[in-house]
Amino acid sequence: MKVLLAVDGSDHSYDAVRAVECLTPAHPLRVMYALNLPRLAYPTLGPNLDKELSVTVEEAMKEEAESVVNRAASLLPPHHGTTEKRIVEGKPAEAILAAADDMKADLIVMGARGVGQLQEHVIGSVSHRVMSHASCPVLVIKSPIRHLQRMLVPIADEEDGQGVVDFLSKNPFRERPEVTVVHVVPFSEPIWPVGAMIPEGFRKDMMSYGKEITNQVVEKLGPLGYTARGLAVLGSPASAITQEAGASECDLIVMRSHARTGVSRFLLGSVSHGVVHHIGCSVLILR
Repeated sequence: MKVLLAVDGSDHSYDAVRAVECLTPAHPLRVMYALNLPRLAYPTLGPNLDKELSVTVEEAMKEEAESVVNRAASLLPPHHGTTEKRIVEGKPAEAILAAADDMKADLIVMGARGVGQLQEHVIGSVSHRVMSHASCPVLVIKSPIRHLQRMLVPIADEEDGQGVVDFLSKNPFRERPEVTVVHVVPFSEPIWPVGAMIPEGFRKDMMSYGKEITNQVVEKLGPLGYTARGLAVLGSPASAITQEAGASECDLIVMRSHARTGVSRFLLGSVSHGVVHHIGCSVLILR
């Protein structure tokens, strides 16, 4: 498995480094820092001083980048596999996406910066941009993962379930956590404001469908060595997933992305974006 570990010196990025302990050895594991150099221009300083200031700032930022990458590499567990260290110039999200494509990464691991809700929806955080546009799975670390013991897997349909099974069949984790597979039937506000008018028989049919597809995943995970259970619940998807994550005290949520594109993402948001923003634990987004 080829893993790209993006670090920036924040506490969350070092949590991401430590989370590598839960993954199977990577070949290679590339530790990268995206160096977004400023273009300083102060006409009142004159061309010589302006250039001197730019060089000074650039050298200081490169030294900081090397320090962060070296520290991150030193914190990696002994079993992590082959390590490569890279410092790449460019805007963080774009540099991470390009690096992942260049190495044909199987997984991107990075910390969440915790950008505020309004700013996040207006311009997007680095982690959300990467999560939205990466061609491979993205593991966003929001809180430290010391031991991966419990995992929540929300699925919307059979395709989701098979996608999760396909990913877990690649043995991405060193140890197999207990898995709860959940399907949310959206018969509640604000998803379906007329939810109360839905016939009880149809509601039961949808719940039966939810239990059926979650049980299908459970049956497929058994031979892979996972202890799993399935359940179906009523509610607004993002809220219900967040609530179930708290109830099960999961260490990680693994789900496929159903992100909208363009303006609709910012106006309405996707379930995966809603979960990543509101949940306290780490999230692994699959493609």
